[in-house]
Amino acid sequence: MTFDDFVINAGYTVLALNTLVFIISYNKKYKALKYFIMYLLLCLFIQFLSNILNSLNNYNLFLSHYFFIGQFIFLSLFFSSLIDFKKYKPFIFFLTFITAASFIIYLYNFPENLNRWSVLEIATTSIPLLFYSFFFFLKKIDDNKNRKYIYFNSGFFVYTLCSTLIFTLGNIGSRELKFYVWQFNSILYLIFQIMIFVEWYKNFRKPIRKEHNQLFASKNTD
Repeated sequence: MTFDDFVINAGYTVLALNTLVFIISYNKKYKALKYFIMYLLLCLFIQFLSNILNSLNNYNLFLSHYFFIGQFIFLSLFFSSLIDFKKYKPFIFFLTFITAASFIIYLYNFPENLNRWSVLEIATTSIPLLFYSFFFFLKKIDDNKNRKYIYFNSGFFVYTLCSTLIFTLGNIGSRELKFYVWQFNSILYLIFQIMIFVEWYKNFRKPIRKEHNQLFASKNTD
């Protein structure tokens, strides 16, 4: 197994782990969490189906449209559910509906474009999410009490900013340069998934209850 294969497989493995632990730790009191889990499920499903199609030597480029549109919808709903975005919620809903509906209608009417790489789609669905992410950073700079989603947001901003540039400039440069760029993108993706795991561990992992520890301690002293 090459280093590149190891990084890619490690990224997929951590993604699957993240999806599992967040589902297990789901709590209805965190409104944004359900959209975050939907986003993780989307990523896992796209990666799983993409690998199957690739192993069968079938085209999987059409999955990129489902991913970018789905990511845009779920993460827009995720950010709009956070208290920091409360007064911007109607605008985010409107932008999400118009943008997603426009691309869905376009691809429905021109299905031949499903097997084509769409730089416009990538930029249009990624840039608003980067703005939301940056705004979230600004709101959390002086907030030392509520640190939820800060690790996810950090990884998401760096990875999405770099990957958006890579995807939109993918046809520029030599073949060797493209290889190293895509390898760098795989490493960033793995780091992003690790940051999501850190998010779960720091903010959503169910701690062992104090009374359980006391009970365990009392049994050992008997």
